[in-house]
Order: sequence, then C-alpha cells, then structure tokens
Amino acid sequence: MKLLPALLLLPCAILAAEPPAERPSRIVRLDHPHRADIAQNVVKTGSLVAPAKVDICAKIAGRLASLELEDGTPVEEGVRVKKGQRIALIEDREYRASLAAAKAGLQAAEATLVDATREYNRAKALFEDGTATAQERDTAQATFERATASVAQAKAQLETVQISLDETVLVAPMDGIISDRAVDPGALLSAGARVVTLTQIDHLRFQIYVSTSFYGALTRPNVPMDVVVDAYPDETVHATISRVYPIADDATRTVLVEARLENPDGKYLPGMFAVGTLNLNRHENAIVVPYDCVVRNVRQSIVYVHRDGVAHAVNVKLGIRDDALVEVLEGLTESDEIIVAGQHRLTDGAPVHPEKVEELPPTPEEATP
Repeated sequence: MKLLPALLLLPCAILAAEPPAERPSRIVRLDHPHRADIAQNVVKTGSLVAPAKVDICAKIAGRLASLELEDGTPVEEGVRVKKGQRIALIEDREYRASLAAAKAGLQAAEATLVDATREYNRAKALFEDGTATAQERDTAQATFERATASVAQAKAQLETVQISLDETVLVAPMDGIISDRAVDPGALLSAGARVVTLTQIDHLRFQIYVSTSFYGALTRPNVPMDVVVDAYPDETVHATISRVYPIADDATRTVLVEARLENPDGKYLPGMFAVGTLNLNRHENAIVVPYDCVVRNVRQSIVYVHRDGVAHAVNVKLGIRDDALVEVLEGLTESDEIIVAGQHRLTDGAPVHPEKVEELPPTPEEATP
C-alpha cells in the first residue's frame, strides 16, 4: 500500500522530463537601415485667396452716365484695369453748375472783403488822427473780420463742390480685374451704391492651417512649400512661406500659414482648391528605416533586429518622418539586419528565417482588394 503514492507521481515525473515544444519559426523580410536626406513633410489642403478685393462705390448721388474705359471698352466681368484708370462716369451737370455758383460766391466775398478792408483802414487812420470815434473804428474792424470769414467760407464751399465734381469720375484704386458689375449705365445711384467689384489676381495667397507644434519650424526664413492646384494636378508650384499669422486658433490649436503664388496670366482663380506640402526640419545623411517596420506602443518604439535566426526587439528613438521613411536617432546602425515585414507577429527572442518576398503572407494593405 505504501507504493501507491509513488506510482501516482510517476506520470507527472515522466511529463516533466519531456522537452518543451519548439516555437515555430516565422517567415520575415529583412533589410538594412540606410542613410538619406529626410525632411518632415506636412501636407495640408487649402484654397487660393485674392490679396485684395474692393467694392468701388459712388461717393455722390447721380445718374450713371457711362461704365467704360477711356478707349470705350465696356467695364464688365473679366476686364483688366490699371490703378488710376477711369472705369465709370456720373452725370456732372448739376455739380458743374454748383461749382460755377461757388466760384461766383467766392468772387462776391472777395469783393466785399476789399471794401471792408478799405473802410477798416480808413476808420483806423481817422481814429489815430482823432477825427473818428473808437466805436466807428470797432464797427469797421468787425465788418472787416466778417468779410474775411466770408471769404474763407466761400473757399471751403468751392473746395467741397470741386471734390463732389471730381467724384463724378470713378477710377480704379489698384491693378486688378473686374470680378462683378452691380449696375448698368443709366442707373440712378445713391451715395454709397456699389458700382463694380475689383479683385487683384496678379498674385494670389495660398492659405492653410498648420498645427502650432510646427510653429518653430514655420517661422524660419524661406521655408519651402510645394503647391498643387486642383485644376492643374500635373503642375507643382514651388513657393516659400510668405506669412505666418501671429494668432493661433484656440479651438483647433492651428495657425494660418500662407504662400504667395505669382499669377501674371490669370490661370489661377481666387477660391480654387489646392494641396500644399511643407518641407520642414530637413536632416541630411540621417539613418532611416521604413516607417511601417516600427512597432509602436504607448511607452516605446521597437524595431526587430535579426541575429542568428532570432528576432531581437530593440528600443529606438525616432526623429522626423517623411511619408514612408522615418529617422532613427538612437538604437540602430547601418550594419543591423532589421525585419521590415512580418514583425507584427513577433515577440522578443522569436525564431525567424528570411524568405523571398513572394513567400511572405500579404500585409493587411496588400490583402485589401
């Protein structure tokens, strides 16, 4: 009866003596880190904006006599104009009549001033001789001062009427293109009525919102930006950042960035959609690896290195990323054999063997039809 416990323990001892099952070897794809120039690219969508857009309005009331350039070209959408060029005329007969009346009023005031000056000088001389009273002198002086004020008032009135007459000619305040015509010739305009809208398009602003985390790199001089306008998908415009706005959006934590696009032939239009690629933080001769070979978790980034048929998890410190590549600051050398496919099924110390590319199972991206 005492042999029973020993017999019961015998199968356990036999099981404990069996060797552990071997871990299956995984098929992986290998590569080496290499050196390359890398830049942190930030891709954002935005739109083209006109640098200036103004409404040309009538400052005075009147009937619109004409809406054409000096050479007779009708002012309508698409017409280009130069700064100072005439674009419209308001009937000026009433204002010319007012100007004539103002000139006549000034002449009358000046004539009155001449008489008042003569009388004042005579009264002052008589007073000094003792043949005129102080009251007579003071009366002449008051008349002279009123006449002087009347002349000043008449001059101001003449200047006001002249300004109104000048406002019957509407001129372009800048170079641009007529983007909208609000009225037709013959319309009766009130003061402040919009006649046309003038938009500057010789150059445009491309505006995008970028995270404030890049603000330090954005404010460096001559930061390059490649712009592709949706209307011309095969053309890339090489520009630089021309302005970084000084205020960030509290809700999105972004800052408005813009680049200048030359547009002398008018091929780009305000409001067009475009994609901009910012080239930030360029590092030359950096050690880079494929971004997809990095296994990331909350605390660390890992790259699996192949040594003697075993995958070793190596902690790496990453730098900037450029699409499919990422910079490795610490943890790898160019001589390391890194696992660039099949790494997501691995653990540290797992046996692996490299195979040809066609023998590897498809990645999730490749398996997606």
